Amino acid sequence: MTTAAPVAILLFTRSAAEEARHKRFVGHGPPGRNVSVAAQLIHHAQATAALAGVDVVCVDSSQQTGATFGERLADAMQQVFGLGYEQVLVIGNDCPQLAPHLLRQAVAAVRCGKTVLGPATDGGVYLLGISRRWFEQACWQALPWQTRHLGAALQQVCRQHKALVEFLPLLADVDNEQDLVRVLHQPLPRALRRRLRHICFAKPILRVSSSRRVRRLATTAQPHRGPPVTGTYC
Repeated sequence: MTTAAPVAILLFTRSAAEEARHKRFVGHGPPGRNVSVAAQLIHHAQATAALAGVDVVCVDSSQQTGATFGERLADAMQQVFGLGYEQVLVIGNDCPQLAPHLLRQAVAAVRCGKTVLGPATDGGVYLLGISRRWFEQACWQALPWQTRHLGAALQQVCRQHKALVEFLPLLADVDNEQDLVRVLHQPLPRALRRRLRHICFAKPILRVSSSRRVRRLATTAQPHRGPPVTGTYC
C-alpha cells in the first residue's frame, strides 16, 4: 500500500473456469468458449483497474470466505480496509464498458468523502465506492446482492447514513449470452470487441489429420490404369 493513495480498487471475481460454470456466455460450440470469454472479461477488468492510478487488490474465488455472495464480498471489503485503506472501490469482471476515466472519477469522488454508485441496467451496480466510516460488515453482507433490487437498497443505505452520493453513467453487465450480444453493439475498446467476437462467432476449422493427408496425396499422385481409387475426404 502507498501512503499517498489511501484508495484501493477491490476486484472481486471468480476464476475464469468457475465463472464459466455459473454463466453461459456462448450457447454454441465447445464449452471452452465460455471459459475464454470469462478470461477476457477478467483480463479487461484487471487492465482497466491498473490504469486508475491507485492500488488494486484482487480477491478471487480461492481467497473468498463465506456461504453467500454477500458474506464473501463483505469479507473481502473488510480485508481491504484491514490493510489500511480509507476508501474502497469495488468492481467485478462483468462490465466491459467500464473505462479508466470512470474509475478515476470515482477515485476523486470517494477522496472527497462521497459514496459512488455505478448503476447497471439490470438494477444492480457495476461499481461501489465507499469510505471506511460507512462500512458495517453485517449490514453490507445482508444486502440483496445479485438481484435487481440491489441498486435501490444501496441508495436506501446511503440515505440512512446521510451520505453524499455520486452516480456514474448507467452501464450494462454481462451475465449471459443475450447480455454479451447486446454489449458487443455498444462502445467497447476495439481490441476487446475483436477478441470477444472472435471467440463467440469464429467457426470451427475442419482439419485433415496428417496421416490421411499423406495417404490422399499418395493416391492422387500415382496414375492408375484401372478404375479410379476412391480418395479419403473430410
